[in-house]
Amino acid sequence: MDSTFNIISFDGGGIRGALSINLLEKIQTLNPNIVKNANMISGTSTGSLIALGLAYGISAEEISNFYSKENIEYIFDKSYSIISRPKYENDHLKEVLLSIFPEDLKLKDLGKLVIIPSFYLGDKYNSWKAMFYNNIPNSPTEDFRVIDVAMASSAAPVFFQSYESHIDGGIIATDPSLASIIYAIDEDLGKKIKDIRLLSFGTGYCYDSIKEDTSKWGAIDWVTSKDPDLPIITVTLEGISQVSQIFSKKLLDDNYYRINPRMDKDVGMDDVKELDYLNELVDKYDIKECTNWINNKWNKI
Repeated sequence: MDSTFNIISFDGGGIRGALSINLLEKIQTLNPNIVKNANMISGTSTGSLIALGLAYGISAEEISNFYSKENIEYIFDKSYSIISRPKYENDHLKEVLLSIFPEDLKLKDLGKLVIIPSFYLGDKYNSWKAMFYNNIPNSPTEDFRVIDVAMASSAAPVFFQSYESHIDGGIIATDPSLASIIYAIDEDLGKKIKDIRLLSFGTGYCYDSIKEDTSKWGAIDWVTSKDPDLPIITVTLEGISQVSQIFSKKLLDDNYYRINPRMDKDVGMDDVKELDYLNELVDKYDIKECTNWINNKWNKI
């Protein structure tokens, strides 16, 4: 049996990260070594919290507890008008994360390779730039603290304030799959495309079109229309995500597998009341096809 380079990636999506981690937990009932046999785990925004947790050695079951109703209500405990300030403070998010990760834990201390996107906004001395925090040996970011990387990747504009001049990684890579492949084949790791296997977890989707006539929409319409909410952000993030999926599939063909359940209603990234609905989606989701793919593709020697 040939050795493979196995990657698990997790999309952004706020509380819908509960869907991703609970699907992984369900898959592990039939494939208990899937995380153990992963070489790299990538994640954006809420997916970064999952990826960093798994890479640290926290079980999927423990990470799913992060998405408990109690924690989510605490993180999104008091909202403000998004017109004049971020909707939420981020101090409760950081507090919850610090109950999981030691404050001084660095990326280089993790047990798995990670790729965590964020976007640095720059300042009067430095230009803005896409950031892909990682712990590939000799990486310039391997000494960054896990807590800071998690906060930077999940600093969603409108919802949370920027974190140390960083905003949410979804701005550049809602789905970090393609970035993960590029880092795997880069000269520092030097993996061959034919050896890469990638299992990608989405956070569910509801909308796949805007049914209204957008031809006369101005700035206000693109922000305030409700089907979907914040359409300019929704479309941008979905477009970025689809780019990753299209080219990941082109590169890996059937060595790429995507899990992203369709939802029959919209679930906002802070929609706490829908946690039970997300759990119901997991219960109903058929993992047989995914399990077969793992059994056929996720090889290690």
